[in-house]
Amino acid sequence: MYSKFKIHHIYLLQIFLVFIVVILLSFKPNKEQILKYNSNVYLKNIPEPSDIVYDSQSNHFYIVSDHGKLFECANDGKIIRKAQKEGLDFEGVEVKDSFIYVSDETPRKVYQYRKSDLSLVKIFSVKCGGALNKAYESITYNYTKNCFVMISQQPAIIVEYDEQFNEISRKKFNIGRDISAARWYNGKFYIISSKDACLYVCEATKYDVQQYYKINVINAEGLAFDANGKMLITSDDLQRLYFFNQLPNIKQ
Repeated sequence: MYSKFKIHHIYLLQIFLVFIVVILLSFKPNKEQILKYNSNVYLKNIPEPSDIVYDSQSNHFYIVSDHGKLFECANDGKIIRKAQKEGLDFEGVEVKDSFIYVSDETPRKVYQYRKSDLSLVKIFSVKCGGALNKAYESITYNYTKNCFVMISQQPAIIVEYDEQFNEISRKKFNIGRDISAARWYNGKFYIISSKDACLYVCEATKYDVQQYYKINVINAEGLAFDANGKMLITSDDLQRLYFFNQLPNIKQ
């Protein structure tokens, strides 16, 4: 027979275990939010499309290829024209004022093209440590801080530059296994991890993550927002452009 002392301790243990279970149940993880595309097109003549950006002046898109090519495209992805001057490994593209800026990952260069005729204006050199194919996979302009931002793929380092691509600052981005795309839009900073198939929504000053979404795109490499705030993502290996219905619902 159990003594009264043992029975008392068993009773206390049972109460303690019930308390622990209640605490654990109260910390159920939030249901993961998934952004699903509603249509896509095959970019037949753009090999390995690595990034995309929207130009509000022309209502066209610019797409760059891993093969070092820059294309101007219509809303459906059809090619309008192509820049004659090619690079080696184009990974990121941005439009600012009358120019297009393209990051060439392997040689650590930024190409500046003129929008009017896609002629090459200037080439800037940018420093990045690490493997040749793990450098800058993105370029965007942060209008909150008035600077260019490039993010290395692995390790993920956010680097800010002035308009002559002199380095201003750098910061580690410790979320995500890799960084494949970045875009400033409407006061927020958006970052994509291809390996994690994840979109991170960040505050645009310190780049702190505010929300994240899973995306149903394999090898997501490029990110843009059109005139209506709808999101577009390119996949390099699948050679496709994916259209999302709308901008994610972002908490302010």
